[in-house]
Amino acid sequence: MPGVIIIMDADKYRIFVVDDEADTADLIASSLSALTDHTVLSFDSPQNAIDSYMKQPSDLVVSDLNMPNIDGFEMIQKLKDRNLNTDFILVTGEKNIKTVVHGRWLGVSYLFFKPVNIDELTQAVGTMYKRACYWEDRLKEVKRKQG
Repeated sequence: MPGVIIIMDADKYRIFVVDDEADTADLIASSLSALTDHTVLSFDSPQNAIDSYMKQPSDLVVSDLNMPNIDGFEMIQKLKDRNLNTDFILVTGEKNIKTVVHGRWLGVSYLFFKPVNIDELTQAVGTMYKRACYWEDRLKEVKRKQG
C-alpha cells in the first residue's frame, strides 16, 4: 500500500566500531550505544571485526583509518567484498586530499577528522539509519507487490 512506512527495528541495526586503540573504540561505542537504541559492538582489531562480520554482517561500520596490519581502507574493501549493503563512516587524523578521494572512491558515507565530535557522529549514524530504513521499506514494498 503506497505511503505505508515500515520502520526497521533499532535493536536490529548493528554498528561495528573499529579502532586499534581499545579505549577510543570503547568510548565511541559506549557513546553511540547510550545515544541510540542500536546494537553497538567495539573492536580493537580490524581482523577481529572482519571475523565477526563474516559470521554476522553489521549495517554500519565506524572505523579508524590508521591501524596496524590492516588499515581502514583495506578493511572496508574486505567487508564490501562480502556485503555491499553495509555503510561506512571513517575517522582519521589525516587531513589530505588522497584520504578524502580514496574514501569517496570506496563509498564511505562520512569522513570525520580527529578529534571526533560525538554529536556530529551520532547525527551521521542517525542519517545512515534512516537511509537503511528507507531502502528496507522499498524492498518490502516491492516484495509485497510481487506477492
